[in-house]
Amino acid sequence: MAGHDVVVIGASAGGLTALRRLLADLPAGLPASVLVVVHTTDRTRSRLAEVLADQGRLPAAYAVPGQRLTRGLLTVAPPGQHLVVTADDTLRLTRGPLVHRTRPAVDPLLNSAAEVCGPRVLAVVLSGLLQDGAEGAAAVAAAGGAVLVQDPADAHSPDMPRATLARVPHAGVRPAARLGSAIADLVGAVPPEVARRAEQAEDVEEALRLAVSQLRTHAAAQYRLQRRFDDTGPLVARFVARAARAQQAADLIASQVVPLYQPRRVDKPA
Repeated sequence: MAGHDVVVIGASAGGLTALRRLLADLPAGLPASVLVVVHTTDRTRSRLAEVLADQGRLPAAYAVPGQRLTRGLLTVAPPGQHLVVTADDTLRLTRGPLVHRTRPAVDPLLNSAAEVCGPRVLAVVLSGLLQDGAEGAAAVAAAGGAVLVQDPADAHSPDMPRATLARVPHAGVRPAARLGSAIADLVGAVPPEVARRAEQAEDVEEALRLAVSQLRTHAAAQYRLQRRFDDTGPLVARFVARAARAQQAADLIASQVVPLYQPRRVDKPA
């Protein structure tokens, strides 16, 4: 099903490399809100949001309480806090108990997104240890959403992808190099190359439209000129004919009449 506008991505050990790879393939202006959880701790001074913003075309920032889901924005769970979706598509941060020995964890976000957003959600589980993301991905699938999993053979730590596939056997499986395009397809975004070609086609279409308009203007001018000639042509023709006849009369007078009035030379007798 295309048209998912809430994308939740979870990663742990080895998942950052896959995350950076897929973000590089997402187009700017992606018509979906992208929420990211990477296992960190509250002792971590993380620059993750800045790093992810540098990897692709989407702006990235840490989540703040009360923030609303925003299409085209990459929102990152801050260190030491779970990120969850609440009613009216708003975000909440909580320092609840550890889940799968970590905070933030993927399952709290996926479970809450499935409950609030239902079939709008696309869950993406990347490389990582333990089973975080499997329960939440199953909740997303049960709510009518879609699930993508990094191919375990492609993952640095295949635990999370394998656990997710055990709970959601019909999930889409892709290597990291193909996850970005798969997400764009499911969201319904236009790939950058297609968008570029569409812009070029629009430029050509605009040029053709301008050329046709100019041709029509030229044709209209020619038509008006022809109409003007059609209206005045007979009059001009009569004027020319009269002028020709006048010229013939003038030539006749000059050759036949004028000599009669010229003084003749008279020779004196010798």
